[in-house]
Amino acid sequence: MENQLKPEQIHGKKLVAVAGYEIFGKQLITTVNKELEDKNLLLIGINIRDEDFDFFIRNLAKSKVETTIFLPEFQKRSAEFYGVEGYLIAVYKKDDKMKFLTDEQEIFMDDTNLIRVIKTVEGV
Repeated sequence: MENQLKPEQIHGKKLVAVAGYEIFGKQLITTVNKELEDKNLLLIGINIRDEDFDFFIRNLAKSKVETTIFLPEFQKRSAEFYGVEGYLIAVYKKDDKMKFLTDEQEIFMDDTNLIRVIKTVEGV
């Protein structure tokens, strides 16, 4: 498969996921990865269907993904799941705890906003 990552592309990198409807394979992921190439991060897309959301979010703490950024379709639902106010833009692991980046409104995730969120969460 053309879009499949090779182990050497992942090894030693911090995984950052973008979760939403039909995100896998979008040019947006490639664009952001090129921008963050020297930051030891790898952005991946994860497609989620409504019926898979609960399973996905319950398992985030145990996953190898360090940060998950939510597309608008899951920002409110994710906030409700974790019991945080507003819209959950990103959830990330720090000091063995789950941390949250929220906003008062839904945030559209284009490449500029994705890079801004990653820089905020990852401190790069």
